[in-house]
Amino acid sequence: MRPSLFLCTVTLSLSSIFSTSLFAQEPSQPPQSIAEKTLTEKSSQPEKISSLYKDLDQDGVADKLDHCLNSLPNQKVNQFGCESDEDNDGVVDRLDQCLKTPAGISVNKFGCEGDADNDGVFDSQDQCPGTLPGVEVNKIGCRLDTDLDRDGILNEKDQCPGTPIGVTVNQYGCEPKSLVVTNIVFDTGSYVIRPDQKPILDRDISQLRTLKEHERIVITGFTDALGSERSNMKLSWNRAQATKDYLVRKFDYDASKILVLGKGETNPVASNATKAGRKQNRRISFMVMDQQIVPNEAVATLPEKMKHYNRYQE
Repeated sequence: MRPSLFLCTVTLSLSSIFSTSLFAQEPSQPPQSIAEKTLTEKSSQPEKISSLYKDLDQDGVADKLDHCLNSLPNQKVNQFGCESDEDNDGVVDRLDQCLKTPAGISVNKFGCEGDADNDGVFDSQDQCPGTLPGVEVNKIGCRLDTDLDRDGILNEKDQCPGTPIGVTVNQYGCEPKSLVVTNIVFDTGSYVIRPDQKPILDRDISQLRTLKEHERIVITGFTDALGSERSNMKLSWNRAQATKDYLVRKFDYDASKILVLGKGETNPVASNATKAGRKQNRRISFMVMDQQIVPNEAVATLPEKMKHYNRYQE
C-alpha cells in the first residue's frame, strides 16, 4: 500500500508543475511600452512640445518666427529675431563701422565700402582706380596735380612755374642762369627790402645756377637818374649789400663767395625821362663769374666810404 501512495503523490506533483508551466506560456496581450506611449502623445498633442521652449535665445521673438535663433543677449532685434542692419548691407549695426552705406554697394566685414588701391577714396567714388602707393589724390581718387609743369619740382616749391617740358631745372624749378636781373621796388631813398618784394626777389634769385668752387656771385646795384650822382652811388651800394644779406640769410649762401658793387645811375638800360624807363634802371643784377674775372672794385663787404647813406646829401 505504501508504494502506491508514493507514486500517486509524485504523479500529482508533476501534473501540477506541467499545469502551471503551460499556463505561464499561454499568450497574453502585453502592456503598451513607455516609448510607444510617448510617441503617441507627441503626435496627438504637438502643442505640449512647443510650450516647453518658446524663445531659446530670449530675444523676445518666438522661435517659430525667429530667423536668427542664436541672438546675443541684450541685443536689439527686429521682428524676425535678427539684429538691426539699418543700411541693409549685410553687416549688423553692432559691427558696422559705416552705418549709412548706399544701397547696392559691396562692403567688407566692417560694413564699409572697399578701397582696392588704398588711396583713401571708396571704390564707388574713385574715378581713378589703381593709384600707385604713396601718390596723393583728390576727393575723387585721382592724383593731385602737384607738378603742373612736369619739371619734377612740386608746385609749392617751384619758383618758376610753367617751365617748358624738357628744360633742365634746379632745385627751385628754374632754368639755371649765370645772369639774373631783378627790378624789386625800394621806397624812395631807401635800401630796405620791402616785405611785398621778397616773393619777387625769391623767384629771381632762384634762377641762379649752382656755384662751382672757383666761381663767385657779384651783386650790383643800379639807380635811376633822380637825385644827386653822389647820393645815387651810395644808395646803389647799400641796396646791393641789403640784397646780399637777404641772399645769405634766406638761401644759405656762403657769404665769402658773394661780392657787392654799386654803379649808381651809370649804365642805364632805359630812358630816365619816363617813369617806366626809370623803373627799369632801378635794378639789382646777380652775375655768376669766375673769380679770376671778378671786377676789382667788387668787395665782400660794404666799403666804409659808402656807409652812412643820406638821401639828401649832395
